Amino acid sequence: MKLKKLISTLGLTACLISMSSSAFAMGDAREPDSFNSPNYFQGIGDSFEGTFYKSYPDFERPMDHDYFQWTNDTGQGKAFYINFDTYQNRSLDYMIRDMSVGGPAQQVFKDTGRETWYVYLPAGEKIKIHVSSQDAIRVDPNVKYIIALSERPWW
Repeated sequence: MKLKKLISTLGLTACLISMSSSAFAMGDAREPDSFNSPNYFQGIGDSFEGTFYKSYPDFERPMDHDYFQWTNDTGQGKAFYINFDTYQNRSLDYMIRDMSVGGPAQQVFKDTGRETWYVYLPAGEKIKIHVSSQDAIRVDPNVKYIIALSERPWW
């Protein structure tokens, strides 16, 4: 009898854990992208993994940049965090270059290859995010970064 109760409890726990996970799945940042044709977040809880191609020493190709956007279509203002991490090799120092945001934003954490921003986005406003490597020399096309809109900071 106790074994059945334990199995039932474990099954219920597994169901609750799976229900609490994000409704959005991590996507891969598509290439090519641009400020006018960004990767679109579906909402808070969504994330992307991306890489930068290596342009150095090919001076004909500019340094790779990736672009992301979210429009707050929830009908109410939203406070959230943007978490960015070059988790496979932080020494490359990939970073958020700049943002265009229709509300206040403040960097709350910065370290080599990772950072977190606190953002308040009024209803109907957009946030556009531009990420790249610190310079064209320190790029590894095999090293991924992650960028996420989250309810909590990672650090």
